[in-house]
Amino acid sequence: MKVLVIGATGATGVHAVMILLAAGHEVTAYARNPASVTEAHAKLRVAQGDARDAAALDAAVAGQDAVLCAFGPRSLEKSDVQEVLYRNLVASMKKHNVKRFVNLSAWGAGDSAKHMNLFFKVFSKTVLRHVWPDKERGERTLLDAGLDYVNVRPGRLLNEPARGGVKAGLAPGGMKSELTREDLARFMVDQLTSDAWLRRSPLVGY
Repeated sequence: MKVLVIGATGATGVHAVMILLAAGHEVTAYARNPASVTEAHAKLRVAQGDARDAAALDAAVAGQDAVLCAFGPRSLEKSDVQEVLYRNLVASMKKHNVKRFVNLSAWGAGDSAKHMNLFFKVFSKTVLRHVWPDKERGERTLLDAGLDYVNVRPGRLLNEPARGGVKAGLAPGGMKSELTREDLARFMVDQLTSDAWLRRSPLVGY
């Protein structure tokens, strides 16, 4: 499978790239700074561009079988970067007939807001008060696009070794709202070839 990874140099995207390559997939890492992609592999190529560069995104999407998006904004300032990214991605995927889209969202986004604990409700309305609305606009663009998406909503992300035992569901059901980034990346990669959560937005945790 040929997979475009958006956010390839981020903490989750790096794991996704390595997992995809280990599984034998052809990977295009989309990065603003190509030098930030330190992995060297015969099946890895780097496409330069940023989240707002519609032309660069379009060129990167062409010829792919799927897109895995692990993009996260680097600033807490008010912005529409996520909304713009998803709008451009959706347009290019439709243009090039690329249907499978595995997306990194967040526990509490969209209709999962009712599953947020008190701490994160406060956190999303204070620290993330500018970032969160943009995330939700971007997510809505994806969900309304008619693509074969899996919209993954993890809880708190941990920079620790993989643990395994990932749980997924549309409601917490005893699930702990935290996950290592490596386990998250593996779950996302698995969704590229699984229809278990097709066109749904699973919460994931332990």
